[in-house]
Amino acid sequence: MGFKAEHKSYKGYESNEFYVSDLPNGFSSALQGFLIRQCEDERELKAVINDIASRIPTEPTTNWGWSFLLEDLPSYVGSLCKKDFPKIMDFLADACSKNSLLFSVDDLNEFLEDLEIGYILEFDNWSKSSSWVLRDNVDSRVEEVEDAEKYVKGICEQALDHLKQAKEHLLNTENDRDRKDAVRDCMSAMESMLKNLSGEKDIKSATQKLRTEKNWGMDVIVKDGLSIWDRVHDLYPDIRHGNPKKSDITDEEALYWLERITCFIRYMSRVYSR
Repeated sequence: MGFKAEHKSYKGYESNEFYVSDLPNGFSSALQGFLIRQCEDERELKAVINDIASRIPTEPTTNWGWSFLLEDLPSYVGSLCKKDFPKIMDFLADACSKNSLLFSVDDLNEFLEDLEIGYILEFDNWSKSSSWVLRDNVDSRVEEVEDAEKYVKGICEQALDHLKQAKEHLLNTENDRDRKDAVRDCMSAMESMLKNLSGEKDIKSATQKLRTEKNWGMDVIVKDGLSIWDRVHDLYPDIRHGNPKKSDITDEEALYWLERITCFIRYMSRVYSR
């Protein structure tokens, strides 16, 4: 399994200690040194260079001889390090499992730790398979949304669609509008679910009906969705496109509201499935 299949939401990982979605300065030069240390002869070094060439992709080297291959190495490694993060991680994992290479997994993990990369490669000698495991002190900004997706699946497909859109905004957050769109989509998911559970046409009447039914738990919790809805619209009037009144939302604020909204969604989903 490739890195991207294992870590679909790697762009949403965050850490104050480790690089989790990009490479640190100097990684290309350090990787060259690591590869040279792992290769015992020119045959292995050429195999490494040509493996890199296949991933860039570009033409393989036609050189032989250790000194000539050393001259080739910086160009190939530099080009690889300009590619998406998963390509580099797949190359490193494969280098520890291919019969032609079989680099030391311990050496690789030590190298990655020295470069503050937030993953550890776990390798099964029997099956020759590997997997990337996150180091401690790595968080995911989309974890709460992904968790909520599991809860609404089978209950409200429209809510699920909105949560998927919110996750995309979180994975590609570049500005204030992206943060607002992520919060907006989570609110739309909450609205869709409440309307679906109640059969009503708007969030206010849906909340009122569910409170009246007395089957959804404490009243203060059941009405919290509407409270969040009103508060967010009051604080950020342009959360919906088209409102001319400008507001600002920080990344910390956006994640706070997302966590509150998805917590409410999970609660209502649990009660429904009870």
